[in-house]
Amino acid sequence: MSGWFLECLEVEGFRGINNEGDPLVLNFTHDAVNSVSAPNGVGKSSIFDALTYALRKRIPKLDELPASEGGDGYYLNRFHSKSTGTIKLTVHPDGAGKPVTISITRDVAGARKVSAPKGVDGEKLLASLNRDFVLLDHKTLQSFIDDKALERGRAFAGLLGLAAYSALRQELQALSNTRAFNNHFDVKALNQQDTSLKATIIKQQAEAVSAFQALTQTSLLDQKDHAAAVLKAHNALHQIAILNPHCTGKLFGEIVIDDCVEAIKKAEGGDAPARLAGLQRQETMIASRISVGPSDDNFKKLLSLATERDQAMSQTAGKLLKALYAASRAVLCDDSWPNKNQCPACEQESAGSLLPGLEARLAAFQELEDCTAKLETEWKGGGWGELRKLEEAHAEGGDQLMFAALGKRAELALTESEVRDLWAWRSTLLERAAAALQDTKTKREALEKELPASLVAVTSAVEAARRLQKAWKDVLDAQAGLAKVTSKLAAINRIKGFLDKASDTFAAAEADLSKRRLAAVEPLCQKFFGSIMYEPVKPSLAKADGAEALSIGLSQFFTLRNVSAQALLSESFRNAFAVSVYLAAATLYGGEPRFIVLDDVTSSFDAGHQFHLMELIRTQFARPMQANGPQVILLSHDTLVEKLFNRNNGQSWKHQRLEGTARTAVLPQSDAVNRVRDATLRFLQAGQVDDAAPRLRQYLEHRLLDVIQKVKIPVPIDFALDDNNKQVGNASAAIEAAVKLHKAAGILVLDAAQEAGLQTHMASITGNFVAHFATGSTSAFSSGSLLGVMQAIDEYAECFMYEDPPGGGTKKFYRSLSKR
Repeated sequence: MSGWFLECLEVEGFRGINNEGDPLVLNFTHDAVNSVSAPNGVGKSSIFDALTYALRKRIPKLDELPASEGGDGYYLNRFHSKSTGTIKLTVHPDGAGKPVTISITRDVAGARKVSAPKGVDGEKLLASLNRDFVLLDHKTLQSFIDDKALERGRAFAGLLGLAAYSALRQELQALSNTRAFNNHFDVKALNQQDTSLKATIIKQQAEAVSAFQALTQTSLLDQKDHAAAVLKAHNALHQIAILNPHCTGKLFGEIVIDDCVEAIKKAEGGDAPARLAGLQRQETMIASRISVGPSDDNFKKLLSLATERDQAMSQTAGKLLKALYAASRAVLCDDSWPNKNQCPACEQESAGSLLPGLEARLAAFQELEDCTAKLETEWKGGGWGELRKLEEAHAEGGDQLMFAALGKRAELALTESEVRDLWAWRSTLLERAAAALQDTKTKREALEKELPASLVAVTSAVEAARRLQKAWKDVLDAQAGLAKVTSKLAAINRIKGFLDKASDTFAAAEADLSKRRLAAVEPLCQKFFGSIMYEPVKPSLAKADGAEALSIGLSQFFTLRNVSAQALLSESFRNAFAVSVYLAAATLYGGEPRFIVLDDVTSSFDAGHQFHLMELIRTQFARPMQANGPQVILLSHDTLVEKLFNRNNGQSWKHQRLEGTARTAVLPQSDAVNRVRDATLRFLQAGQVDDAAPRLRQYLEHRLLDVIQKVKIPVPIDFALDDNNKQVGNASAAIEAAVKLHKAAGILVLDAAQEAGLQTHMASITGNFVAHFATGSTSAFSSGSLLGVMQAIDEYAECFMYEDPPGGGTKKFYRSLSKR
């Protein structure tokens, strides 16, 4: 198998790990279970955060903090003087090859930099290690159970190695979403253009039929084709003697009608022909304005839609609240907001989840938007916009220009009252237009009576030709525009068809692949679950055909069958279910990362099930018991589990314990004694007593506990089980009591000098440091006196050692207080 093991992790200046100039170094073994334990607040979670940032480029729990918390500012250790976090990962290939060290830094401005050896793409390698199962913590286990089925299914795809497929499926679904697709390509506007252009063509074709009849005294519909009709119209003007010069050598559309009107005026004398032509144009224009626009049916439909919109509007409370509801829903749906009953806006808590209410309110806003869209479609389809021309022509001073005002609105949101007012205003305008039309007609008829019939006929023919020219030109322009719109809509429909087919095809393939992998994971998950819980409970995983959602259940719950896991399982069972799924998926579909980091996954288990889980990991999941298994790194603050770690520590298990503080340094206990000693000496030699004092206390505790462990000093049960009792006073008291007991029994292995040295050195330690440190006072200390305390600590520990071989200079701890 190919892949990468985690060989070493170095951290400095990141999260709770200061270690300025002396990085925390954790070495891990490939063929062993690795464990790291630490009390809360020492740096265990910072290790997990460092790995998270290295692989995923972010720490979600910080990024999801409220803006007022400034989560960005807590990536780096606040006590580190250089304000730079450094993480180094050394990974070793599974098989032949040299280890690769990748360095990741983050500065105070948030800039990330990755460095790798020549020929290695650091970011690409880190990305290949970023699999969903690699970093597993208690929160992730909880979310697997608590998530909605769809979110769980998408997360599960990552466990199966199908994250990229799932992401592509979601992207294709988003692209093929009809509403989003139509909005992107503005299909609504194109359809409106299509409808408008078709209406223009029909209208102008009817106008052409009327004008052609007036010009040629024949029907346009009787013409063989358009070319014949154009020739017929041209001849009708060309045969009029006074117009002949203006028609010769020109196409019908090139004849300048105004020149023809001017020719008639000159031939007849006076401006009567021009006035007649003007009256004819005006009469045609007014009649055209009256003939267009909405019908009674259009009014009734618009009124009904406006009424529906008013009702939808009554269920909402404005756009600002819509934005608030949407933001609140986003927060409540996010895992970082665990209490779904608490409002993220006002922080008031209700009796139940707020999500259903928010969804209902947002649905009301969606209904309002749908009603508004229907109104706009009916407005444009019903020709209501044409009434603006009628308004411009026939409005009088002091009138409210209602149609002009609507054109300035960003959204055509009409109320029932506004629709009724618009219809009444239309009626007023039509009455005025009808009066104007009658007045124009009366003037035109009076003028015709004054002029010779031949002049009237010629003028009428010229105006008919003007109308015919315009109608044919408008038809051609509309047809050209319609061709473009139709072509664009056809192309968009082809794209939509392709996306729909691609989305459906890929979704079916992804679902089939996921379902097949799920079928392989389920039995192994059930096996792992049984090895943890040892109860007649069998979990089940199910996906409907073609679906993304993953349902979890119980195929067996004691005597019950096919029941709800979320409703019946206690927290231990729920976490056992989740961890079994993750371990099963990691076993079958590991990929390039050959390691898995588990952070506090046992925190909700009772002691017995904790041990079962550790035994499962050791024997059935991890290396070396499973040759093809992953390298496991366990992080824990649980003292009971730590005792198991200590007991297993050996050839196939490597355990390290962390000690320290976020302000100073975090160090692994496996070599912490010497490292703490060296760091303390550096501080003392530099005169930095305040920084040295807490480290000195830490060093003393290490040495005392080291003596107790190596020499097998018996301790009280509360000292053994409770880490809070492992303080200097309790440790020294246990040692002193054990020495006195062995001396009284006459079996003490220490020689006289060692026995006397115990009292001398402990007196020096307690007199010069511990008694004063307990009061919180350090002002009385000098660096010299503390150097003396360091020496006394070392000499105290050496009282429990002997030279082997004698005179060789190499010292070993006694096996016990009674034996070498």
